Amino acid sequence: MMPLRALSNRFSRLLWWGPVLALLVGGCLFEPRDPEPPSTGDSIPYLPRTEVKNVWTNLELALRNTDTFGWEENISPDFTYIPDGDTVSELGPIFGDWNVERERIFIANFFDSGVTIEAKMRDDEFEIPDDGGASEVPWEGVIYYLEVTSTAEGSTTRYRCSAKITFRLEGNFWYVYQWEDQTRQSDPDNVDQQLPSMGVLRGNFGS
Repeated sequence: MMPLRALSNRFSRLLWWGPVLALLVGGCLFEPRDPEPPSTGDSIPYLPRTEVKNVWTNLELALRNTDTFGWEENISPDFTYIPDGDTVSELGPIFGDWNVERERIFIANFFDSGVTIEAKMRDDEFEIPDDGGASEVPWEGVIYYLEVTSTAEGSTTRYRCSAKITFRLEGNFWYVYQWEDQTRQSDPDNVDQQLPSMGVLRGNFGS
């Protein structure tokens, strides 16, 4: 039978070597985990807001990816929205105080409603104005087009309108400062059908 002192020494050695062996053999348990996939926004190829055209492209990307953060990042803190006359006639005077807070409510509610969106924020014929040296740049007559499909119902609604979009340089970055819908446009697949503007979406989801 092993003496008590020898047993004690052996036990002490086991206590000392146990953690070392655990590190050597089972070291993977303590290795750092792979980082989590990027959250919404990081995986979308947004462009730097150092050019006006990038801001408009970013809004298209935000629509296609239903990304609230991406939309808000490109909207000025002093943003205002002006609806087209047809939308005012249909929905009434609910747009009088449309500022950045109401825009945030609208886009969050819209994206959370369960939709998929195909968007083209300017037609191919639109000539992009030069933004060099200016602090504000208006885009006159830019035509945007959206196809919004309800994931629950499977129904699709189209929106197309010409708009005047004013961009403003704030610090080192451009933002959409004012969005004025002007004239509703016809459906590309049916020229006799006039499509609603995004003012209808704003009216439905912005309150």
